[in-house]
Amino acid sequence: MKNHLILTIFSLFLMLGASVSTFAGGDKEYTGQFDTSLIANVEDHEKIVFKYVTADQVKSETPLSPTAHLTAGRFINPQGNGSVIALLVEGKSETPLVFVDLNNDMTFGKDEKFELKQEEKDNPYLWSTTVNLPVAGNFFTTCALFVRYFKSVKIEGMTPQERLFTQSTEVYARGRVDLGGRKVLVQYAYSFAERSIDLQDGWQGIDGDENGEIDMNELSPEAAKAAKALKETIVFRVGQTYLSTKKADLKKNQIILREHEAKDYRRIELALGKEFPDFEFTDFEGKNRRFSEFRGKYVLLDVWGFWCPPCRTEMPYLREAAKRFKNRNLVLVGLNTDPVPVEQVKKTLEANNMMWTNAKFESVFDFLNKQLRIESFPTTFLLTPEGKILSMSRNERGEPDLRGKDLLETLDEILPEAE
Repeated sequence: MKNHLILTIFSLFLMLGASVSTFAGGDKEYTGQFDTSLIANVEDHEKIVFKYVTADQVKSETPLSPTAHLTAGRFINPQGNGSVIALLVEGKSETPLVFVDLNNDMTFGKDEKFELKQEEKDNPYLWSTTVNLPVAGNFFTTCALFVRYFKSVKIEGMTPQERLFTQSTEVYARGRVDLGGRKVLVQYAYSFAERSIDLQDGWQGIDGDENGEIDMNELSPEAAKAAKALKETIVFRVGQTYLSTKKADLKKNQIILREHEAKDYRRIELALGKEFPDFEFTDFEGKNRRFSEFRGKYVLLDVWGFWCPPCRTEMPYLREAAKRFKNRNLVLVGLNTDPVPVEQVKKTLEANNMMWTNAKFESVFDFLNKQLRIESFPTTFLLTPEGKILSMSRNERGEPDLRGKDLLETLDEILPEAE
């Protein structure tokens, strides 16, 4: 009877074409396939400045308004084979357009026109579009290029006639995996040089909340970057199911996800309003500490290193914050990432009057790399006296800004007045 029941269940799986398999180890596996279009890594940014040109310098199948302001430049091709020529057309009362020479014939065709869209209703400065470049001789047929135009924004060295763009230079291979009848999105960093996906090197993502999108912000639980040095298997959470990628085979067009036990999921998920996790560390004096010691105070928690130029840029503002707000219930705590003797770091900090609590690198390595998965430096958190997250670094989610002079303004607005 028992064997008959097992055979019946197995037959049902075959009849239904189920994509779930169970192997000797007891781990379920789920299969899926790749899309043929590569998508852009929109978190990746490269600045491009467009130069002023006149209409007689441009070949276009679409008539250009004689009063339009024209600028041209070259976008880096994510495929690694040079660049593509582009033209920005700005009429006085029209939506800005960008033309991209997709076929490299030095003429902007009617099907090479892309309308830039305003990203936020109340922000007139950010406009963007996605351009799908053709891919030849590959599993993939198109490669997405995400471009963002900063209208009326100038950086050092630009003339009034020039225009500022940023563009993506990296792409993801995206697919869908059948998770017991639910099609779940996954994506992986794709290398044109190797024409492959390396599960031990590069970004991976999964639609953990199944909302049809993958949040690739580095602090999102839906994204993680594999590093060869760590030699780890990245485990994601989809609902209450824990999954890693066993195989991402483009030749067979096959994705295989493997199910894990909950204990294999080491990621600590962070979110605005959520309590920051307690952790142990060793300070620069060699004393064992717990982060919960700072409860009752606003905490500016900074993940930094002297090796990191942007971290050094922020140091004067951190020093000023420590000085200006010490009587307004603020403490600073640093998680140092310099792989050098601590005495060397201490000496430099003392010379710059930056003597707040800092954790030794080796005491927080696993916490930063395997649990929080910090990939960008500096990364800074502002926490309430109850330990809840008010802001996570870079103002990418609309939270208070913690960079440069904006840090001081943020603290002045949030912290209570001294008694």
